[in-house]
Amino acid sequence: MSNPSYGGSNDMSDRAAGLTDAASRQFDRALDGAEHAARSAAEQGRHAMSAIDRTVRQQPLASLAAVGVLGIVIGALWKMDSGRRSSSRWY
Repeated sequence: MSNPSYGGSNDMSDRAAGLTDAASRQFDRALDGAEHAARSAAEQGRHAMSAIDRTVRQQPLASLAAVGVLGIVIGALWKMDSGRRSSSRWY
């Protein structure tokens, strides 16, 4: 008579260990990818800040004008959004 549970717990332990190892490797790969992405983003941010700094130093008035225009655009969008919110309220 054969016993179906013979060696079953050992097989389950081996499977669990294999799944744990696979999950650990996948986690390590994901972590490496996230670290690489963070380093890349930081490097790109440094390059962007350097370019902005150079532009502001070379053309300060144009930079001020660009910031002013950006402020006006953001203010106009904010005002449009506030108008929509107040007209859509149910009192």
